[in-house]
Amino acid sequence: MQQILLILNSLASFSSAAAAIISTAKPALLSNSPHVTNGERFYQRMYAVRAVPLEVLTAILPIYLDGPAVASIIGAAAFVQAADVVIGIGRKDAGMIFGASFATAVHVLCFFSIS
Repeated sequence: MQQILLILNSLASFSSAAAAIISTAKPALLSNSPHVTNGERFYQRMYAVRAVPLEVLTAILPIYLDGPAVASIIGAAAFVQAADVVIGIGRKDAGMIFGASFATAVHVLCFFSIS
């Protein structure tokens, strides 16, 4: 895989993981909720506990390995980011739309360069 693609993939992955961590530490920062409920905190934590490991694996594995297992993980990350684009469109959240679109594109390129 090309070096620039590996760097972009790591950047997109770590940015997504950071957003998940930030949303857990400061829920209102990314959700724009005036009053954060316990239910919202629960779902943000649930999201983070899945997003962080997936994105860390997506960032690191392609640097050291390739093959179908790594491609599957990157494919899963691309799918998750594409779903985030749809959610961002529904919320009319430009930052989420563009950030997740960038991550989706990078993950898709990585997926096809590995598989």
